[in-house]
Amino acid sequence: MKTRQGLVLLASALAALSARAATWNEGIRDGTPTVCFVGDALTSRPDRVQQVLGYIQDYERAANIRFTYLGTCPAPIVLPNGTEWHDGDIRVLLRGTGVPFLGRVPGVGCPMFLDENGQYTGENNSGTSWSNGPNSLEENRGCRYNMKLGDDADAQGVPWKNHTLHEFGHAMGLTHEHRRDDADAAVACSAPDFGGGNGSGHLTVYDRYSVMNYQFLTCGIDGNYGHSGLSELDRLGLHILYPEPTPVAELWGRTVIRTTEPLFLTSGWGARGADVSFSAPFFLWTLSSVNVSTTSTLSMSLLAGAYPLQLSYLDFRGRLYTYSGTVKVLTPTEYTRRVVSPVAALSPLM
Repeated sequence: MKTRQGLVLLASALAALSARAATWNEGIRDGTPTVCFVGDALTSRPDRVQQVLGYIQDYERAANIRFTYLGTCPAPIVLPNGTEWHDGDIRVLLRGTGVPFLGRVPGVGCPMFLDENGQYTGENNSGTSWSNGPNSLEENRGCRYNMKLGDDADAQGVPWKNHTLHEFGHAMGLTHEHRRDDADAAVACSAPDFGGGNGSGHLTVYDRYSVMNYQFLTCGIDGNYGHSGLSELDRLGLHILYPEPTPVAELWGRTVIRTTEPLFLTSGWGARGADVSFSAPFFLWTLSSVNVSTTSTLSMSLLAGAYPLQLSYLDFRGRLYTYSGTVKVLTPTEYTRRVVSPVAALSPLM
């Protein structure tokens, strides 16, 4: 399928990605995380539970994510050392469900918001929502909940959809969009807490429409206080994080061209707004078993003929994506006969 040289290039790239694959921001879960609600949420607040479950279907539509709903979080298992182990990857606390919304997170052996002496710091005394990332799952298994979800709502009292998606974004590994080091350059916004933070590991270009922003009204950014749902770049980032079981290389461009024009193909992720320098840093394009490009773009002139095309790339976690197809290069006359005329015949009458 690939030349020997191509296989060597990919093998070298895979070795170079080994350290990067180990971590990414807050980590990545498998594609079937379990979700449950603590306390009596299912009986005391069934409408809010169903609303949350409806909101997070956006994640299932965006990527290879399928939440497994457990209902009420199971009772903890008491370990031999006396600490508790709580099942449920994402354990959600809602207000008014029989579990205190403020104060120390319950659970024997829960380390959250404790100082080096094991004393509670008071950091959970506010009503703000928060969520653990995937990397904190095992560390906080002793905690009854690892997501606190408030009821911040619009003028009609409807809880913001984007706020729920924001916290579940953290649960799936996403970090704050507004804290990126390149946010300042992308948006002229001088609001406090905007920009200047996370300086590496950007899956896409900065996205002012992402649910992972906070709200900055003076800058025209609704962020987590809106009902727009996942943005196009949110969906792309999730698609990159959670691909299908058999990843297929995605490309953008025409594979049937005239001899009078160059072949131009590029990464489908890049065309949609991905930062391919991080998300997919190693590419290999081959035409007729010859390596012709190791960047995210292929551009060249070709004589008339059919050329077997293969695209392979590695993402930032070392996962291999492949695609096989054919590039057809036609003379202008043949292109008109085989492409232009049939398309014109199918066009509706004006």
